[in-house]
Order: sequence, then structure tokens, then C-alpha cells
Amino acid sequence: MKKSHLGNLPVYTFSHFSSYPEIVHFSTTRNGGRSEGIYQSLNLGFHSGDKNTHVQANREVLANALDLQPEQLVFAVQTHSADVVRINADVLSWSDEIRREQLNETDALITNESNICIAVKTADCIPVLLYDPQRKAAAAIHAGWRGTVGRIVAKTIEAMQLEYGTQPEDLIAGIGPGIGPRVYQIGPEVVQIVHKQLGENHGFIQYLVSKNEHQKTPHLNLWKANRIQLRESGIRAENIEVAELCTFSHPEDFYSARRDGAATGRLATGIMIRT
Repeated sequence: MKKSHLGNLPVYTFSHFSSYPEIVHFSTTRNGGRSEGIYQSLNLGFHSGDKNTHVQANREVLANALDLQPEQLVFAVQTHSADVVRINADVLSWSDEIRREQLNETDALITNESNICIAVKTADCIPVLLYDPQRKAAAAIHAGWRGTVGRIVAKTIEAMQLEYGTQPEDLIAGIGPGIGPRVYQIGPEVVQIVHKQLGENHGFIQYLVSKNEHQKTPHLNLWKANRIQLRESGIRAENIEVAELCTFSHPEDFYSARRDGAATGRLATGIMIRT
């Protein structure tokens, strides 16, 4: 990924997505918004402890940068599930309450509608974007460790195949900023689940000496786990870009729940097909 801008808003973008002028995509930083204190400044997540008025103002900043009305910006209502929802033009007429109901327990969105930006929120979890340039369809995925072992990336690709006729070999994919394997220490119960659901042969878990510790502890590589799911689903290796930007290690640009606690801001990663 490279640093870029949406208008005056600082963002990161994938190099190979930029080859497709019919889409706009981004991963936000923590900069350019209205929130204060520990949420400074572009917190895009409600229910994080920040003032709702600040979050709403920040979403308007993002919508303005995209040259959209706020209702054209659609976020998943995330619960670390492996559920995928198709977004069509009906979403523009939904009230906030109906959106919460319809998108509840949803961690991936797919669409082939133009001028609707689908997005996910993260503060260490892994955001994944997909784009099918043949059928003009896109996906935004939130993949924490639970979503990863639930194979949410693979399920999203299956949903795009079913809904749009997407062929995996046509897809381009980007794995955005998230917690890196050098700092993402996990407990033995997560190790057991990862081995059971994803197998032990890919090296998703490494035993490393953590900071301030004198013994090796298990660390999970979510970047690699999701890249392997993309490959196993049929996406070409050359069509996958991994940012390898660690949210924990770059406090100047990113929020991190592991670093700062649950009361912190949320980044957004999204994609939109232009008219």
C-alpha cells in the first residue's frame, strides 16, 4: 500500500487497485477528523466510547472526501462473524434502525451497485477488499482471528460467485492494515482453534520471544492466513497485495485495540464502484 489522499483526507491505497479507474478504495488513518483525546481524530466507529456526534461528523468527512451523501456510505455491523450480506440500492432508503437490523452480525459486504461505498471498521483486525473487474462487483471484509478461522474470505468469494457469477481467477484482492505477526501474541485456546480449523502445515503460528518476556510464545500471522485463503479460493498470486502495515506498531497512523485497549478509535477500509 502507499500513502495517498481522498481530497484532503490522508488514506492508504493498494497499488494494483489503482489500475482500475472505475473504482475508488481506501484505508483511512487516524488523522483528518473531529474526535478528541484518545480518539483523535478520525474515529469512524460508533460504540467505541467516543461521542456519537464526533463519529457522525467523521463519517461525513469521509463521505465528503468520496463526494457522497452520508447514506451512500454503508458499514457492516460487525460481530466477528463469518456472515456475508449483499448490498443493493434498497439500502439508500433504509433508516439507521433498519440498517442496524439488516446488517447486524455482518462482517462482509458485497455489491455490484455503483455509487455505494461498502466499508468495514478495524482497530487491529484485518480488512480485505475484493474487486471483480469483469462483472463490476466488489467486497469489503472484516477478518479478525474468529472471522479468519471461520473462513470469511472464502465465504465472501463463494457469495460473489453465487450472486454475480464471479470467477475467482478474475478477482484482485488487497489485505489492508492490521496487527502484525511480530506483536500478535495469542493464547493456547486460540492456537488449538487455529490448528483445528486451518491446519498446522501453513505456519500461521510462530513461536517468538515477545518483548519483556524470556520465553517463546505463540504469535498468529493473520496476513498470511488470509492470503492463503485467497489463494486456496482460486485468486492468482499476482492479484493479491498484502499491505504488511502493522496497526499496533504505527500509533501515528493507526488505532490499535491491542495497544490502546477497547476504548480506541476505528479505522475504515472501503471500496466503491463509480457510475
